[in-house]
Amino acid sequence: MDVIEVEGIRQSKVDSLRIKSIASAVSGSILSVPIEHLDEASVNETWEALKGASRPRLQVTSPVSAVQMEYICGMKPPKLLEAVKSTIERCRALCEDVEYLADDATRADSAFLYTILEEAIAAGASTVTVCDAAGNMLPDEFGAFIRNLYENVPSLKNVTLGVAVSNALSMADACALAAVREGACELKAAAYAVNTVSLSGVTRALTVKAEALDITCGVRTTEMRRIIRQIRRLVNDGRGGH
Repeated sequence: MDVIEVEGIRQSKVDSLRIKSIASAVSGSILSVPIEHLDEASVNETWEALKGASRPRLQVTSPVSAVQMEYICGMKPPKLLEAVKSTIERCRALCEDVEYLADDATRADSAFLYTILEEAIAAGASTVTVCDAAGNMLPDEFGAFIRNLYENVPSLKNVTLGVAVSNALSMADACALAAVREGACELKAAAYAVNTVSLSGVTRALTVKAEALDITCGVRTTEMRRIIRQIRRLVNDGRGGH
């Protein structure tokens, strides 16, 4: 895998130790950890746990739709924009690899979304990810959404564009493939059955359609399927299953 993403710090001591342990074990992949809050203390705490990784990545996440901005962050657009910019700048001062994830991007005001993506890139984000949190788009709609981003955010061509898609309509894999067709280079996927892109499903599709999409996918799908079977067995055992 190019990138392994783990949960951020919510319980300071326990989660910091978990991240440090994973950082010492992961050598070939980027290890990405999200900042829990848009402030300097959260940046420093996360970096302290992550800095031992061979390829660390700090992830800055914020909602960008009007509803989520107000009810999750309690911020109006101008204030959120400044918080995102300053947090990315703090992260970039510590770590060369910084990702900005725009949550609920498909329901955001287009003009604000274009602005915050431009500002995130200017502040130092080398990867920008847009998230369809609602999962209400069909593949052709999501493909058009990605195409519009490239047309309206010129600096996207200088960074890696990633996508995260809810599986609410059971179309997350298809939407991810539509995004790849329009130029997205990074997909967030899960090995176990959660409400997002299926790692086994999308890697198989990318491998089969690599020539048609003019892409390469380096994930070893046979080995990945074996690992996923092991994960499922461990989860079932933990639940008392057989």
